Amino acid sequence: MCGIVGIINLKHEETLQVNYLHRMANKIRHRGPDDEGYILFSANGKTKLLYGDDTPELKSEHNKIHYEHIANNYNIISYMALGHRRLSIIDLSFAGHQPMSYLNRYWIVYNGEIYNYIEIRKELEQKGYAFHSNSDTEVIMAAYDHWRHEALDKFNGMWAFAIYDMYNNKIFMARDRFGIKPLYYYQDNNLFIFASEIKAILEHPEVKTSPNKKYCREYIIDGPKEYIRETAFENIFRLMHSSFIEIDLKDLGKFEICENKYWSCHPNLSNEKFNIQKAKEYADKYFEILSDAVKLRLRADVKVGAALSGGLDSSTIVFMIKQYMKENGQETKLETFSSVYKSSDGVKDCDESGFIDQLSVFLNVKSNQIEPKLSEIRDQHEKMIYAMENPAVGPNMGGWYTFKLVGSSDVTINLDGQGADEQLGGYYSYLWRYFANISLSDVIKEFFAFSKVPGVNKGKMVISIIFNILQRILPQKILEKIFGGIGSKYGLAITAPVNKMLLESVMTGLINLIHFGDSQSMAHSIESRLPFMDYRLVEYLASVPATYKIHNGWTKYLSRLAMDQKLPDNITWRKDKMGWPDPSEYWFRGELKEWLCREVEDSPFLKEFGIGCDIRKRIEGKEPIMNLIRLLNLSIWHKIFFPDSLQSNGHIQ
Repeated sequence: MCGIVGIINLKHEETLQVNYLHRMANKIRHRGPDDEGYILFSANGKTKLLYGDDTPELKSEHNKIHYEHIANNYNIISYMALGHRRLSIIDLSFAGHQPMSYLNRYWIVYNGEIYNYIEIRKELEQKGYAFHSNSDTEVIMAAYDHWRHEALDKFNGMWAFAIYDMYNNKIFMARDRFGIKPLYYYQDNNLFIFASEIKAILEHPEVKTSPNKKYCREYIIDGPKEYIRETAFENIFRLMHSSFIEIDLKDLGKFEICENKYWSCHPNLSNEKFNIQKAKEYADKYFEILSDAVKLRLRADVKVGAALSGGLDSSTIVFMIKQYMKENGQETKLETFSSVYKSSDGVKDCDESGFIDQLSVFLNVKSNQIEPKLSEIRDQHEKMIYAMENPAVGPNMGGWYTFKLVGSSDVTINLDGQGADEQLGGYYSYLWRYFANISLSDVIKEFFAFSKVPGVNKGKMVISIIFNILQRILPQKILEKIFGGIGSKYGLAITAPVNKMLLESVMTGLINLIHFGDSQSMAHSIESRLPFMDYRLVEYLASVPATYKIHNGWTKYLSRLAMDQKLPDNITWRKDKMGWPDPSEYWFRGELKEWLCREVEDSPFLKEFGIGCDIRKRIEGKEPIMNLIRLLNLSIWHKIFFPDSLQSNGHIQ
């Protein structure tokens, strides 16, 4: 896990100043505090390698190139430069230093992990490729040399990288299938700049940006959209997930960004009747793939831990880690990390410490727990907004404090249960289309089963059942006209098949959550790994009929069946759902209410949208608190990134 930066002068002129590159890289030091490196390219093809204060001692049998300190070369100019900040995970030696070269042809800056790099390396060695390190970085370049962009199909992991091919004078940039690793870019007539974080791009004094009011207006209504190309900053874009670009530097006069999508997934839309034997087969295969995903994500040369919320998904991950450790004779006690709420009645509704404590004993792990303090929320909330860069969906204090806790330990890698709900039908919002799509005989049985589940809206179930009946006698256009409007009013997406909805959730809302996880973890120099986002598991679960995901009054039925008798029953077959909650209602309608109101009322940016004067009335009413927290987040975001010291050219100090 690292941070990358790059600058290209589109005029092919050597005017790029090295200190800008250094400032950009230093801005994201939290992504890679263990090492830093830089390379400059002149128009005549010469290169110059530089190091910084965080670069480890440059003594290695592989280090045959002369390096100079970047601070002593601020007067050097070039037309292209790459920079890297390293969080050392695999091959901690200097052999893993970046920018890294391969075959005297390629240079790479790379952020992420290719978990199956050992298998790919063996395949490439059989084809005659040689390697000089034990890093996955070198494997990426060899794979690209052999397969070009089709190498991306072989990678199992998370990545954002840029490879410069000196022979063809081209740059190849790519992101992983789900956008776990971020990559942003800025382009004008003179410059192309890219980086792992927007704040690094903003460090360049020639970057011209301002709030993207269209994005911000949509954020106020619908929340964040980390799955689209646009960001909250004008002229700054994200390279889309599952995409790559190739930049030909030979003809910069025709420079343009053309993204190519290399991966997609197609859901099983069948209405297959439930069969218990097939359910067991699906569950066994699910367990097998997920276990291997966990195993791959334990590859590291540093200490690994896991998040534990007390729910089924994180408990499953911890169980599988313990299973792997036992099979491999590892006696070190696994450490888990959790946020809890024990201190007062107002927050105890969000507390899962009872489940966490039970699991800690059952699985024999060392449980580390932290409770967000109300007195700290304001300060930590603003730090979270700065880390997220684009306005976030809520306070996110559960995740933020969990990574804060991991960051205070000697654990560098944290495995997380993110992604299961969206693939396995874990949210109640998926039920409505399920009811609209099953047989009439099953509808009655499922209605009574789910009526006993806490938090399920019976009125919405009834609407879905009515749709189920009417769709058998009315034309599709009439149904969509009637129920499309009802769906918009009541938050019901009943005209889409369940598996289609699930996959759309994976590629939209889940990508939001994935971005939040990366931003929060990297703010504390922690690598977060997501076994549920193994592309093999995503593709497999998309192929499993929806009837095995929601069944007999249970969401995530498939995963519950897979973990039956492996975890305590009150975890596996738990009815209520929380999932890294925080007591937003208690905080923001209570002691933090005045702070929220003042921030919103005093925000000149929100006034441009006609927002602010009625905030106190809204917070006293029944409006969902998350709607109001979005306004708070947008106000803080604008204050942080566009303060009064904003220069006329749009650069943020």
